[in-house]
Amino acid sequence: MRPEDLSRVPLGERVTVRRRLADGRASDVVGRVVELDAETIVLDTRHGRAVVRIVDVVVARVVRPVPWRVAAFLERADVAVLDLDGVLRTFDTEGHVGRAAAGLGTDLEGVLETAFGIDEGMAMLTGRCTHAEWITALEARLLDDGHAPQAVARLMTAWVEDRGTPIAPTTELVDRLSASGTPVFVFTNGTDRVPEELEHIGLGHLVPALLNACDLGVAKPDPEAYAVAHAEIERRLGRELGREQVRFTDDRPQNVEAARTFGWQARIFTPPA
Repeated sequence: MRPEDLSRVPLGERVTVRRRLADGRASDVVGRVVELDAETIVLDTRHGRAVVRIVDVVVARVVRPVPWRVAAFLERADVAVLDLDGVLRTFDTEGHVGRAAAGLGTDLEGVLETAFGIDEGMAMLTGRCTHAEWITALEARLLDDGHAPQAVARLMTAWVEDRGTPIAPTTELVDRLSASGTPVFVFTNGTDRVPEELEHIGLGHLVPALLNACDLGVAKPDPEAYAVAHAEIERRLGRELGREQVRFTDDRPQNVEAARTFGWQARIFTPPA
């Protein structure tokens, strides 16, 4: 793109501009166009605002967005299956649980390790224990470990109140897939509280698509989980389905590898660039 063509670049476009420096060298600036007139272009870059004089521009080009490979992968599916947590919703976006965990002298990862390390953790995921029973057991474990009751109470309150936040690009992708006629399912190692949680955060329309480990009786990455989920998909669709017709994404590599071993096409979830 010639310097004089910059005037036709819409605000918000991401561009690379090569400008001539005073010592004769050239330097590249990459950012989104936030201001533009006949004399200057202002870019919002990683390092802040950069003002470039048009007369100093040697060449420029618009940077096209990188295609979202997960979206392209699922858009070619006969049946699309997505994980829930880390794919369609995320937790602790406001940091309440993390701060409460810090009050115990640990972090969120440490609390999660304890939460899923107790017997009730796996029992809950396979329908042999309710979410409420798991929370009670976790609270008792933290108290037994010597943590202050007030700190434990703050953590449990924050934990129970956090039902997650939708991840917009993925929920919008699911809506597009459904609108195009692609059957979509949500395969989660979830609890008996998942339907209520989805209703609470505005994703109640996904409840009929749930393949929930606590209902199936077996959790990912157990190979049997994929067999049971596949059979349930066939039952709901009312037809047989080749394993290769299913495309699956999950943010945990072990779950993706297990799906591939079963025969589904699978890809590790990554958000759009």
